[in-house]
Amino acid sequence: MIEMVCYNLKFVNGSPQKTAITKVPGVSKDQLEDIVQNVIRNTNTSRNEFEELNLSDFSTIDEQLEFLRHQDRVDTMYIM
Repeated sequence: MIEMVCYNLKFVNGSPQKTAITKVPGVSKDQLEDIVQNVIRNTNTSRNEFEELNLSDFSTIDEQLEFLRHQDRVDTMYIM
């Protein structure tokens, strides 16, 4: 089982803030795969457009965003 956290991101005065946080304490890999397949099906995308990134080592959203910046995985146009 893994823990899954999903949140929306918005900027307030130029600072990123998590909103609408949803936490699921126990998701099996099969359940997570079902979620991904549902997203693929409903968004008309292919599996190769998805990449799994583990952000659980970071305690703040700023640390997560910095990691994503270095991985070239964030649109910096929206990051102040």
